Amino acid sequence: MAHELGDFLRARRTDAALSPESGVARRRIRGLRREEVATAAGISVDYYTRLEQGRETHPSDAVLDALARTLRLAPDAREHLFRLRGTAMSRPAPSPDDTLVERMAALVDAVRPNPAYVLDRLSTMVAVNPEGLALYAGFAALPPGERNTCRYLLTDPRAREVFVEWEELARGAVAQLRAANADDLHDPSLEALVAELGARSPLFAEWWSDHLVERRRASATHIRTAADGTVARRYEVLRIPDEELRMTLWLPPPSSTDGRRCATPSCAGPPSSMSQF
Repeated sequence: MAHELGDFLRARRTDAALSPESGVARRRIRGLRREEVATAAGISVDYYTRLEQGRETHPSDAVLDALARTLRLAPDAREHLFRLRGTAMSRPAPSPDDTLVERMAALVDAVRPNPAYVLDRLSTMVAVNPEGLALYAGFAALPPGERNTCRYLLTDPRAREVFVEWEELARGAVAQLRAANADDLHDPSLEALVAELGARSPLFAEWWSDHLVERRRASATHIRTAADGTVARRYEVLRIPDEELRMTLWLPPPSSTDGRRCATPSCAGPPSSMSQF
């Protein structure tokens, strides 16, 4: 995975958020120069250059720790960096058997009327209850294998109408897709999805090339509904690691003191930087 390791380092190094803020003359490049990263990490410029170019493939833990600190990697991105050093075995596309699908269907049915669905590592629904399906306009008419939440957020204009924090959710979907597939970024099913979304969505192509990495966790967001207007909703993400699945469970809308549904961020709690999809 040397190529992915170098691409990841290059993408994180050129992140605009890393640009020096003071004491440095204004410059045209984004992020940090190779020399700046190497100096801050305590390694030679030549060694770091070889890492980015894929000519050095087995950096030590100490080197990766130093690079993670220099590039200000969040925990998920740091873990991703370490995994990119290894050699992953190719694995087949996810194909849950009937028993697993039945188990997941029973799980999402048990939490009704709360919306819930189970997603595989490509963000395709393995199981969903009616309330969860209703969150995605048009999903009910699609074959189950085509109900992909990442594709929906990046290519369906209705997503921008339903989800108030659409950009955060869409970026989060891209970050989750990379995090869930870090062990094999050349899996044919993943490559096909990435090629499709890259062709259909310039934003997906941009965010995928930025090597965003973050797994979905519990947070809050706002949904526009015909019945209630804008409603604040919290959700929890439960992982089933052995099956490479995750379940998203939407909690009941909070209520204000006068009994009406609350649609303010203070009722829902702090939103995350990215979403659950």
